[in-house]
Amino acid sequence: MLKRGIWAVAAVAALLGAARAAEAPLGVCVSIPPQAWLVKRLAGDAVAVETLLMAGANPHTYEPTARQVRRLAEAAVFFRVGMPFEAPLAARAAKLNPGLAVASMDKGIVKRGAHAHDHGAHDHVCAADGDPHIWLSARLMAVMASNTAEVLSGRLPGRAAEVVARRLEETVAEIGATDAAVRGRLRGVAGRTWVVYHPSWGYFAEEYGLSLLVIEQDGKAPSARHLARVIGAARAAGVRVVFTEPQYDRRPAETLARQVGARLEVIDPLAEAWPELMREVADRLAGRTPPERRGE
Repeated sequence: MLKRGIWAVAAVAALLGAARAAEAPLGVCVSIPPQAWLVKRLAGDAVAVETLLMAGANPHTYEPTARQVRRLAEAAVFFRVGMPFEAPLAARAAKLNPGLAVASMDKGIVKRGAHAHDHGAHDHVCAADGDPHIWLSARLMAVMASNTAEVLSGRLPGRAAEVVARRLEETVAEIGATDAAVRGRLRGVAGRTWVVYHPSWGYFAEEYGLSLLVIEQDGKAPSARHLARVIGAARAAGVRVVFTEPQYDRRPAETLARQVGARLEVIDPLAEAWPELMREVADRLAGRTPPERRGE
């Protein structure tokens, strides 16, 4: 009788443990905050998302902490987007957890400047496999959403997978609405040239008919000669706005803005709230002040 009772308790405990495991959120790691927005938007509470590179950090100097490597190794899925640090980091984590699934949000996307470099004033490629800043294109963000949903649906249990399919439609609709809002705010700005410090905004510029001048030179601070060349091109183009990012030294951008009489705007392309980021960029390019900045 006692043995039967012990076995019954053990069976109940096993069932409860299995139920808790089934209910536990799927551990997911992403490289940057905009990816986290996408995963959370698609899967909600069914996932627990760990972001490696936080907003304000420099992806070119990023070194993961021991805790981050450990958390990545504990995850079920690591979503890559094309950042240079991802491949060596995934290799380190795989040694700790050979079962870690590495998935590509950028699957099927042909990136700007892949395997090519143009070091002129107008362009610069950030990585040998192409410019990784694909989330700054609404069209490519929709592709990323589809790639992400496909992986999540294969990893989550039935009901949660159904939710992901429904949320994919909602997310693509939200991306489309954001794109329409940006186009509306940029009406009359098409063809305009603006200056950026780091070449993060190439996809955005292409999508909305804008031109870029880049201050950064070969991934480093510009030489005096290069900066003078960009200043001359900016004057000729009648540049009205200069973008810099919190990850980089703002002094070259300040110098250029002062020389050409343009506004200097600091904006982070790694902000997690993707729809708000896209709208804010459009507002600043169009010379509008976003609501949160009014009254400063």
